[in-house]
Amino acid sequence: MIKEAEGIYALDCFGPQVTAGFSGREFDAARRSDFLKLAGFAPEKLVLLKQVHSANIVLVSSCYRPGKETQADGMITQIPGVALGILTADCVPVFFCDLSKGVVGITHAGWRGIHHGIIRKMAQAFKQNFMSRSEDIQVAFGPAARKCCYEVGYEFAHIFPDFYSAKAELKSHKGCMDLIGAIVRELEDEGVRADQIFDSKKCTCCQNDKYFSYRADHGTSERILSVISLKETVLS
Repeated sequence: MIKEAEGIYALDCFGPQVTAGFSGREFDAARRSDFLKLAGFAPEKLVLLKQVHSANIVLVSSCYRPGKETQADGMITQIPGVALGILTADCVPVFFCDLSKGVVGITHAGWRGIHHGIIRKMAQAFKQNFMSRSEDIQVAFGPAARKCCYEVGYEFAHIFPDFYSAKAELKSHKGCMDLIGAIVRELEDEGVRADQIFDSKKCTCCQNDKYFSYRADHGTSERILSVISLKETVLS
């Protein structure tokens, strides 16, 4: 599912019509253009957002391209070549694709965004805007802090009762949150099939030597860049 080469992680679960992947520690903010070129994206076609832990999703079209000040945490497009990018350092980059409709999307999914419904809204955006069927939607997860490492307060037992685990070895009133589990539940509720959900199984904290982690790196400003794009057809 993942092809790795010196900090470039390419997802092949969506097939040859889609380019998707994420960066490792080798590519900090100063080297994002290098990553994009090596991973098969056009740097000038990268679209980034001002991520605000919301459930806001932007439709990128020939008439509208958001800017870096657009406050949203998800994007969706049918435009070939446009590179939809999300920056994370423990939250989950979630890749979406419906090959039958030629649509791709991506979200920045932290606990706030999940709680506000960004995963459900992305699945619904595919259905409402492009008439996607639930069974045709494919999803993949990039590197994120997993339930082994995502330490949270006891209030999460009420916010996410099915995905919070108290841990005796942690400080009083602390536990761990399963972000991936919560996302999978949302996807299943929207009819996305389990065999259409792919997990990189990369933990930013456990594998901090490979990926930036806000927690493990004690507040780093560096971020993993996750990108998805429909390939442009080359006419001969």
